[in-house]
Amino acid sequence: MITHEAYQALEEAVGAANVSREPAVLDTYAWQPTINDDPSKWVYRPAAVVLPGSAEEVRGVVKACNEHGYKFKATTTGWGVYSGPTSEGVVQLDMRRMNRIIEIDEKNMFAIVEPYVTGAQLQAEAMKLGLNTHIIGAGPVCSPLASATSGWGVGWDCIYMSYSARNVLGVEWVLPDGEILYLGTPGSGLGWFCGDGPGPSLRGLMRGSAGALSGVGVFTKCALKLYQWPGPPQLKTEGLLLDAQTEIPENVRFHICLFRDRQSLADATYHIGESEIGYLFSRTALGAYLYSAAPRALKKMGGLPELHSLLTKTLKWSCTVVLACSSAGELDYQESVLKKILADQGGLSIELMGTPVLGPMMLMNFLRVSAIPLVFRAGGLFSTALGRSETWDTQLDWAEKGIEVKEKWIEQEHILDDLGDNPFMALYENNTWSHCENIFQYDARNEKHLQALDPLFFEFTVAAIEMCMEPLSSSDARQRKLLGPLMGDFHLWQKKISRVFDPGEAADTGMYCEERDFNYEKYDPRMVKKLQRLLQERKWTFK
Repeated sequence: MITHEAYQALEEAVGAANVSREPAVLDTYAWQPTINDDPSKWVYRPAAVVLPGSAEEVRGVVKACNEHGYKFKATTTGWGVYSGPTSEGVVQLDMRRMNRIIEIDEKNMFAIVEPYVTGAQLQAEAMKLGLNTHIIGAGPVCSPLASATSGWGVGWDCIYMSYSARNVLGVEWVLPDGEILYLGTPGSGLGWFCGDGPGPSLRGLMRGSAGALSGVGVFTKCALKLYQWPGPPQLKTEGLLLDAQTEIPENVRFHICLFRDRQSLADATYHIGESEIGYLFSRTALGAYLYSAAPRALKKMGGLPELHSLLTKTLKWSCTVVLACSSAGELDYQESVLKKILADQGGLSIELMGTPVLGPMMLMNFLRVSAIPLVFRAGGLFSTALGRSETWDTQLDWAEKGIEVKEKWIEQEHILDDLGDNPFMALYENNTWSHCENIFQYDARNEKHLQALDPLFFEFTVAAIEMCMEPLSSSDARQRKLLGPLMGDFHLWQKKISRVFDPGEAADTGMYCEERDFNYEKYDPRMVKKLQRLLQERKWTFK
């Protein structure tokens, strides 16, 4: 239990109505099931929960934690285990009261937002002005501020709107010692139009590759780039997910493109990027679409080898391209470019926007990234093996490696059967680099599934090292000691950064720079030997 003195200090910081230590309230924050392999699904219960309403109130909470020996952990719209405390004695900052869009600068195309503004909220307001915002694949209810400053994620719109960390134009940052830092032009009182300077940029220290997840402080305001939206100011919709319906803008087209082999898909993708066409782009296997939309139907058809072959081989090499243009002439041009690329690579496309039921549903699910609940549909939970941003060819290799790794686990019924080929792939900024997540789904009520998660996690890690890729698990406490020496000793640099920004050790750094031993030896001996060989080849001895 939190001490009376510390609790009183929190009340003084945010007001008595905005702080609680009631067990029933605290337990709601300890329930974080997603990306959580503990069958009980509980993380550490916070010592107290506070709802600050301003940067000054956040500052007061952080100073109280420093003074009374507690740690703090901020969360916005996060729906994963990384949102909760990683130890005892942590004060949870719930940022939901800070939910304002402070400004949308139409001329200079940026918005200033607080932490609890959601992607859908900002998108709806931006579209009224002919603008749009990047939304990550986790969905429209997620916080763009959190994605840009503190976490990770990719969206289908990255081909046109880049990705979160590159869209930051300035931040208001409450450091772990309670001081407030402004990065970029806000620090000089010149507005919010630039995220760097004066002097060297600190954005690398602010978030790095995967974000510090509140490990270096609390971000209370940020400016984000906005991009052109050539569609109507408002999309009138009815229904949700698979029954979503909306009016179809005249200047938007939705193409599913099919290719005969991997090379044709790869070459076409490069040409799409080089031609600078496309508003949304993704490569998600058609079998994965069906698995997410109708898992029971697919399971019933599982005994049909012809269907399995059709989904995993014949229709395997496909991508989705959405065109959104400012005029009929531009739309004609982009469609003609796409058709030429398809013809050159022996591909074909199916234009779905005019399909009465499917077109409107696909538009809403892709434009607003609202299909994420379907990923939970089959078993209730999922996880992902993610190799960091790489070339498109490398990511296609990673997608194939995902099938190879998953097949035996599916065969032994240790994870759900999604046909193996279930990548979430997207291009960043035309085709300069790209993203691939190998998604696997499981049922937390199935003990066999739970027992498979750690060894599967281990096998994907070995596969990533073998391919010289950075796995998502580099942000996992179990992996930092293992992967750090292979990646410029990033784990040591993170600790140095933490000591500079957080001399009082008040931030919960469990998801940022802490390390935890992981017993690899209890898993597949062949995988352990492969890991030993790989690490020795890279001049580091496995212990």
